[in-house]
Amino acid sequence: MINQNTHFFILSSPITHSCIIIFHLLAQITSSQIDPKFTACAPKTCPNNTQNISFPFYIQGTQEPYCGSPGFAISCSPHGFPILNLSHTQYFIRQIFYQNQSLRVSNAAFSTLQSNTTKACLAPTQNLTLPPTNVLRVAPNQTDVVLFYGCDAPSLDEQRVGCSAENETSSVLALDKRDTNISFVAKNCKGGAVDTVVEDGLEGVGEALRKGFLLSWTAGNCSVCNSTGGRCGFDSAMFTFRCYCTDRVHSAKCGDDPE
Repeated sequence: MINQNTHFFILSSPITHSCIIIFHLLAQITSSQIDPKFTACAPKTCPNNTQNISFPFYIQGTQEPYCGSPGFAISCSPHGFPILNLSHTQYFIRQIFYQNQSLRVSNAAFSTLQSNTTKACLAPTQNLTLPPTNVLRVAPNQTDVVLFYGCDAPSLDEQRVGCSAENETSSVLALDKRDTNISFVAKNCKGGAVDTVVEDGLEGVGEALRKGFLLSWTAGNCSVCNSTGGRCGFDSAMFTFRCYCTDRVHSAKCGDDPE
């Protein structure tokens, strides 16, 4: 049985102190040996938002560009929403599905729309235009919609999603691109037309526009790297996928590889 004096001797002995110092130094050495790119590419979030941002996306100014893939830079809105910029138009990222490489986005201009209301006024926006690199594409089985601004067509009040911000006495109408009334509406709307997409319109077109639609992406598959404890990234000089591991940068996964 160890008495109190013996216990004090063990804790205060030179051998014990040496062991503590050695352990502390080993911990520091181990920490310093972790590859800096592995540390830099930890998943991040925008303020006040829980959506993890990781490869192929990266937050400009918060994460290094090598943590993501070209064409996947995002930013954070003043309110903390992750934003994807498509052809100078801001789209809120509602949710990212890393497993099947897709995400739900919505045009920021439609954020005030709700179901069962026609009170919101919509500012002009631009057609949905995706990058020419084809890294992003509209997911299948969704509906193409045309928004008409500056409309005066009382007979089509069901298609009204709000007023026009440029002239609150005129309406903004949303029609399925296959709707036979397209030509008639175009003649009665003087504020131009915008092409967009909705996932579904079961809760009303206004709510569908607010909720947004699905995009799918093409980038290096991160699952193998992740499953071996790595974090994915991209080498812009070599223009190739990389797996950042605690020891060093690997080509596809952590552990032994042909490099």
